Amino acid sequence: MLAEKRTFLFDLDGTLLTIELDKFLKLYFNALAEEFSYLTSSRDEFINILMSSTEKMIQNSGKASNQEVFMKNFFDKIETDSRDEIIFQFNNFYKNIFPQLKNQLDIDDSTPPQIINFLKDRNKRLVLATNPIFPREAVVERLRWAGLKERDFDFITSYENMKSAKPNPQYFLDVLDNVDEKVENSIMIGNDMQEDMAASEAGIATYIIEDYVIDRGSSDLEADWKGSMKQFVKLIKEKL
Repeated sequence: MLAEKRTFLFDLDGTLLTIELDKFLKLYFNALAEEFSYLTSSRDEFINILMSSTEKMIQNSGKASNQEVFMKNFFDKIETDSRDEIIFQFNNFYKNIFPQLKNQLDIDDSTPPQIINFLKDRNKRLVLATNPIFPREAVVERLRWAGLKERDFDFITSYENMKSAKPNPQYFLDVLDNVDEKVENSIMIGNDMQEDMAASEAGIATYIIEDYVIDRGSSDLEADWKGSMKQFVKLIKEKL
C-alpha cells in the first residue's frame, strides 16, 4: 500500500520539526506580545486578539486567503491609523526576531533530511502540509530549524496561499488540487490525532508519528499506521 503512494504530505511542528508545540506557541505568542503590546492595553489583550484572529483562519470558509481573514479580524479589533506600518513591523518580526526562538528549543535536525532525501531519490512528490496559520517566512524558517530547505518540497502551505486549515478535510483536498494529485495516491504524515488525521475524512491514508503526539481525545479518527519517527524511517526503507 505504501509503495503505491506518489505524494507524501508532511506536517511540520512535532513531526519533521521535533518540538513540543505548546512550548513553541508560548514562546511565539510572548515574543509577538512583546513586540506589539503597545497596540493594546495589555499583553493579555493582544494575545487574546491574536488567538481570536487565528481561530478565524481555522474556521475560514474559503472565500478569502487565511492571511486576508487574519488581517481583517486583527485590524477590526485594533484601533490604528498605521496599518501599513504595523504590517511592516509584522514582516520585520518574522524576518529578524522569530528566528531567535530556535535558541530556546531543543531540536534534532538529523533525521528529517534523511527522510526527505530518501523520498526524493525515489521520485516521490513532497508537500509540507503544515497548518497554514503562519506566513511563509515563518514556515520556511522553521524548515531550516529541521535541517530542511524550501526547495525540498513541491508545495508548502502557508496563510498566504490557502483558504482553509486543519482539521477541515477541505484543506487536504485543496492541497492536493495545488499539486494535481488524487487522494488514493497520497499519504499524510503527522503527529496530531485531530488535525492531521482529519486527512482520512478526505480519503487520504494517514501515518501518526507518536514521538510528539497530540491527542485531545475528541475524535474517533484512526490512523492507518502508528509509530515513532524511527519506525517510520524503517518502514519506508523496507517498502519503497
